[in-house]
Amino acid sequence: MSSLLIILMLTAVIGLAAVCAALVLALRLKRLQKQLRNDNPPPAEEGASHDKAADFQTPLRQATLLQRLQQNQPQRPAPDKYRLAAEMASQGMTAQQIADLLMLPPAEVRQLVSLSRAGRSKTLPAGTLDAAAT
Repeated sequence: MSSLLIILMLTAVIGLAAVCAALVLALRLKRLQKQLRNDNPPPAEEGASHDKAADFQTPLRQATLLQRLQQNQPQRPAPDKYRLAAEMASQGMTAQQIADLLMLPPAEVRQLVSLSRAGRSKTLPAGTLDAAAT
């Protein structure tokens, strides 16, 4: 009978420990859920007013950053390989021929050629690009 009593007592202790652990975990879960709610407020319902200033701040920051980047662009000369690739492309060489001569990957040369063409089209007077396309 004493072994049965010991088994019952051990079972009771283990059960009590499991209940305590469940309570501790439940309290921790509640605390974490509360933190999540505080960190991430629920989205505004339809028809409810939302913060228009916050909606305006993101595009304003992006526009300000873009303006600063455009103003602070240093006008450095292009590296020799870029100038050579643009020059060879303007003489009618293919990207593969240029890549072979300059020992560059063909994908890089294609990108350099397209960038040089884009740069030239910015500096051309209005209407020149239309006339060149026809």
